[in-house]
Amino acid sequence: MPINFFKHLATQNNDHIVRITPPEHLKEIVEGFYIFKAGYNVERELFFNDGYPIVALMQNRNENVSVSIGGHMKSVGNIWVCGGVLRNTYCDSERDFQDCFVIRFNAVTFFKLFGISESYFHQKQVFGFSKIAGYGFEKFEEAYYHSSSLEERMKVTVSFLSEKMHTYSYPKVLLDIQNYIDRRGNLTVRDIMDDYAVRLNYKWLERNFKKHLGISPQNYLLIRRFLNAYIDLDSLTSKDLLEIAIDNGYYDDNHFIKDFRRFSGVPPKAYFSRLKGA
Repeated sequence: MPINFFKHLATQNNDHIVRITPPEHLKEIVEGFYIFKAGYNVERELFFNDGYPIVALMQNRNENVSVSIGGHMKSVGNIWVCGGVLRNTYCDSERDFQDCFVIRFNAVTFFKLFGISESYFHQKQVFGFSKIAGYGFEKFEEAYYHSSSLEERMKVTVSFLSEKMHTYSYPKVLLDIQNYIDRRGNLTVRDIMDDYAVRLNYKWLERNFKKHLGISPQNYLLIRRFLNAYIDLDSLTSKDLLEIAIDNGYYDDNHFIKDFRRFSGVPPKAYFSRLKGA
């Protein structure tokens, strides 16, 4: 998703994002349904994922999205998936994502729901939903885009996901740890180990993060740290780069700049200069 989706999600900006609570029977697999109302007149929008796999549906069936991954263009269509650790990935389409419908999944059940390996996002991070949607996708897409209201589209989506549900087995403490990281933000693996010492050890944590969330705990902490620092930097506060870096768990500003290059392909000064000039 465009990184601004997560910025508005973190600040609970209702002017740009509307959250729809999933029905009770879907809460184990869906964190939330969202209407992303924020359109930006930016030539290239940085794509990111915060550790919760996402399926995004464009407002109109003919709105095909193209992304640039490390400089290579790729079309992902009008319904696409975003997950894993994205690096130097941008949307190069002339799309502003106005009223984009977003399904934000819990990773612990996402992979089983669609019958894919937990390592699937290691090879590809943004791709057309049809690649994993499985049986009933064509019918779902047809019904979704023939629906004339949000209420009808919600019914179609809930029905499609409900038909794929089955019993999920995973350590419930993983959700506690994930929520703990999301709330606290500035953490290390050692912090988690200290707080959950009675219930787990490092090898268990590493193995089960990869098995059920499709990502290592180190990488999960990495993307959360970068996202929090990005939001701080984008908020136009009086903090300087070093202060933002330290506040979000980086050793210094060079450490943060190195991470910024890793995720965006450019240093923060060049990235935000481009946005201001757009």
